[in-house]
Amino acid sequence: MTEHTDFELLELATPYALNAVSDDERADIDRRVAAAPSPVAAAFNDEVRAVRETMAVVSAATTAEPPAHLRTAILDATKPEVRRQSRWRTAAFASAAAIAVGLGAFGLGVLTRPSPPPTVAEQVLTAPDVRTVSRPLGAGTATVVFSRDRNTGLLVMNNVAPPSRGTVYQMWLLGGAKGPRSAGTMGTAAVTPSTTATLTDLGASTALAFTVEPGTGSPQPTGTILAELPLGSAEDAHPGPSPQSRRDNGAQHRDEHAGYH
Repeated sequence: MTEHTDFELLELATPYALNAVSDDERADIDRRVAAAPSPVAAAFNDEVRAVRETMAVVSAATTAEPPAHLRTAILDATKPEVRRQSRWRTAAFASAAAIAVGLGAFGLGVLTRPSPPPTVAEQVLTAPDVRTVSRPLGAGTATVVFSRDRNTGLLVMNNVAPPSRGTVYQMWLLGGAKGPRSAGTMGTAAVTPSTTATLTDLGASTALAFTVEPGTGSPQPTGTILAELPLGSAEDAHPGPSPQSRRDNGAQHRDEHAGYH
């Protein structure tokens, strides 16, 4: 399997985890995962598990009703005529992700009531550029669902042991001209088997890092970095061509270049 094909397979982990694929597509993805190199298959399965764990925690913590347009968006995203490889765009991921936040509300008929403003979680999950990244943190896992368009992220920590008394976990946004910026702290009482937090003002940061700091935190990191979650390049913090557009432009450039020979 080529590197390009490996990348495409990993891109399918999110819609696969959110059941945003047909039975035939799921069977095809299962075959591709079974035939993939072990590191690629492991990365795919880790991403699926992280997305499902994250959505379970976020949906349990979110009681707000879904936006009124959500049902139409979900149905439109799953019409047979748009079920092509090229349809894997993050807008479809976001619509599928929103199911985990508010699908139960449809059955209860709460859409007959006026919808409140979307929560931070809903704003991130329905963003057109939503991304998910997960890394081990101690014996547990840290997952960030984030959107450059919303300039916000949702942090979910599963089965992470609390810091020792007298210390805190401190999150840092790395990258950018100003160096590491504190993204908040978590003391012993704040860390539970499933802990959530909101990350605001992502700016041009390229990673989220964790350290253990004394007292109530430090102005700059002093401890060893326990985990570092990549948030993409600084370019992602600014408007620009979509990944699909870049791939299309790259293919066009290769075709034009081939014409010179």
